[in-house]
Amino acid sequence: MRKIIFQISIIFLIMAIGMISVFITKVNADSMAGLNCPSSVEVGKNFNVALILPSNAYSVQANITIKFSDGTTSSKNLVYLSGMADFPNSVSFNAKAAGNATVTASNIVISDANANTLEPGGSKSASINIVSNTAPTQNPSTTPSNNNNNNNNNNTPPEVKFSDVNETVYTTDRCNVRKSYSTSSDKITTLDKGTSLKRTGVASNGWSRVSYNGTTAYVSSQYLTTTQVEIKFKDVNEKLYAVQDCNLRKSWSTDSDIVGYLKTGQEVTRTGIADNGWSRINNNGQVMYVASRLITAEKPEEEPEEELPEEPENNTEKTEEEILAEIKEEVGILPEVGNNVAIIMYLSTLIIALSGISVGIYYIKK
Repeated sequence: MRKIIFQISIIFLIMAIGMISVFITKVNADSMAGLNCPSSVEVGKNFNVALILPSNAYSVQANITIKFSDGTTSSKNLVYLSGMADFPNSVSFNAKAAGNATVTASNIVISDANANTLEPGGSKSASINIVSNTAPTQNPSTTPSNNNNNNNNNNTPPEVKFSDVNETVYTTDRCNVRKSYSTSSDKITTLDKGTSLKRTGVASNGWSRVSYNGTTAYVSSQYLTTTQVEIKFKDVNEKLYAVQDCNLRKSWSTDSDIVGYLKTGQEVTRTGIADNGWSRINNNGQVMYVASRLITAEKPEEEPEEELPEEPENNTEKTEEEILAEIKEEVGILPEVGNNVAIIMYLSTLIIALSGISVGIYYIKK
């Protein structure tokens, strides 16, 4: 008898484990996306963290968290939408403490242009070395003498000094915005000709420090001027189509107000082509602007609608009794009877189980 009670207990234990497993939270799997961040950054500097996405990704959501060496954390939500400058594929952080910091992107959800989920949740992590920006103290006893050999022994690059300014500048051509004052530094974005920026510093090495989307960035000074750049338009009159969902703006800049919206394949009339990569269009009688790369003369092919199979004609209406008789013939019992049987079986099983447990408890106490 005790053996039977033991076997029943094992069965109930297995059932309990199965039920508990249903409620276990799904663990973030390794994401198909990559994580792009600098390998090293100075304390106090801003840096960007971005996701490297598959080619068919259209929209992305993720939570980006930085854990610094002193135990503090910073978190930001990343929301990216292809073609929308207001939803960039990066977030900016400030390097708070020297030491090794861990960057984690979690709950990464990726969808394609048809709203199909490519990834329901994933994670990626990387490390950043945050270094102190304090120059090491030099031992006077080892300081080389001031002679003609100093230039050969001193390989330290010259210090870059910035003169603080506060002025509006304009790009004279299409140019890159970078994380630091070097062409080898990571690129943040590319600006069109005539884009206005707030310049906060001019460096001794030919670079300018600017404010871009609330963060500190750098642009080569040769592409900046304090005189507003004139944008020239070539007048045209042609029908074009949007290559993807995109914004229409009040002026020819991503900083300009959004005044309209185009859906993929939507037809527009272009009235002018600018020399800075933008187009002037007529949208329902209003003048608006869109990046020229987002419209094309070739009309996108429309996907054929899926034809549903025709249902066979059946003019004979069946009575309720006939329908119930067919169900009974196929399943053996009527649905409401089946439900009652299932309930009775469930209650019977529960009673037997409880009885078995009670008997087991009785014998254990005995």
